[in-house]
Amino acid sequence: MKNQFLQAITQTFSAYSRFGARSSKKLVPIHSWFSSVIQSKLGKRYSVMSLGHGKEFELEGKYYPKTLDITILFESKPITTLSFKFVTSNYAQNSNNYFENLLGETANIRRIGISFVHFLVLRAHTPYYDKNKGNKRGKLLKTETLSEHHLLKYVKLFKDLDFPHKPDVLGMAIIDFDEKNNAYFSNLGKLKLTKGTKQTVLKDFSVETFIKKTIALCHLKS
Repeated sequence: MKNQFLQAITQTFSAYSRFGARSSKKLVPIHSWFSSVIQSKLGKRYSVMSLGHGKEFELEGKYYPKTLDITILFESKPITTLSFKFVTSNYAQNSNNYFENLLGETANIRRIGISFVHFLVLRAHTPYYDKNKGNKRGKLLKTETLSEHHLLKYVKLFKDLDFPHKPDVLGMAIIDFDEKNNAYFSNLGKLKLTKGTKQTVLKDFSVETFIKKTIALCHLKS
């Protein structure tokens, strides 16, 4: 599963580089991968909708309508939605915005009785550009190294009580790219992370654990 996930991330990054940040084409490989894996582990009474796997599902949320990344349906009724985020550049600058948007998106879906799961992909070493012009990146200013500060908010959220703003399942992968732009899992030992944060990322947030918990949640909701 890990190798297949990395292949999908590699294809996603390739599409991002080719078509630009604003194109939905960049999301097709990874959305299709999640959809196919989840569909294969559920029975025939379930269906999964996403880019590259039928189409995206539109839902009237508690506070605002939302086009969902990946939706799992039981007998044509939506029961769980999977939100996916892959941060390709300028993470530190937008870190709090990503997190706050996640809280709002979670509450919007969970408050209408539909489960919400979220998977986040971060780069251990993220390029920082001065600005974006349409689909074109600005000048590379520096490379940011992921730190404890960037991840701690997600660890705290994972350990929080079950409030509407907390995803039912939270997953995360920290990756880098080799010279051929192939994705690989980063060596967390080289980052300045506490033992507890590294354990949470490697065990509780792993793609295998995320898929397993999401499947269990779908069975519980159906």
